[in-house]
Amino acid sequence: MMEDYREPVGLEGKLQYHIECQAGDIAPVVIVPGDQGRVEKIVAGLSDARKMAENRGLITYTGKYKGHPVSVTSTGMGGPSASIVYEELINIGARVLIRIGSVAGLQDYVNEGDIVVPYGCVRDDGASNYYVPANFPAVPSPDVYSSLTASARERKRKIVTGINWTHSCFYKRDPEYFQSWSRRRVVSLEMEASALFVISYLRNVKAGFIGICYANRYRQSAGPKVDLSVKCPKRDVIENSVQEAIEITLTAIKKLYDGDLV
Repeated sequence: MMEDYREPVGLEGKLQYHIECQAGDIAPVVIVPGDQGRVEKIVAGLSDARKMAENRGLITYTGKYKGHPVSVTSTGMGGPSASIVYEELINIGARVLIRIGSVAGLQDYVNEGDIVVPYGCVRDDGASNYYVPANFPAVPSPDVYSSLTASARERKRKIVTGINWTHSCFYKRDPEYFQSWSRRRVVSLEMEASALFVISYLRNVKAGFIGICYANRYRQSAGPKVDLSVKCPKRDVIENSVQEAIEITLTAIKKLYDGDLV
């Protein structure tokens, strides 16, 4: 019999095994970067931020943005790790999850430093297939997607929209692995978003994703061998876009609160 994700799991409100948080530790809205190094960058935009827990590289802070409660929890890399964090955050009261992460471009026009806000994902994340069949979609919540794109427009920041590919093998060496999805007009790839969209939908919470492009795998896989190199990720073109993505996300969260959409 297929699981009913509307049913309680018995862990609601309790201390969660991996993130070591419980009810009352987090806000209804949680930003979920994969990279724990980005947690403090996001927290710098909050007021009254307190560190709530750190376990297994999963770090949680809770604070406020313009009076609205916001938490930040790192998820680690890949769908299987991230899905554990998403589940545990929902267990203790998260109602909106927004991922800030890195993407690689799959179209020639998606360049380093570009910001991507996908409206759907190819599900190849290594986790969501354990939840739903292959023909189940992975899409963000309309409210979150609209808030992110509106925030970017207000800043006059050009963003890339389209379908993202959430895959599970960073060092794949076959050029066709990347080129096949590029021919299908997929704009970017990363490793966590589709699991976020599926789990959030099943558990009746809202979710969205904003990504910062660090490389272009379309161009890097155009020859007989894939160039898997990544330039220094701390260079200005990336760091400036990370900061802007954080500001877009925080503004989007305020929109969600102000519109009673949390």
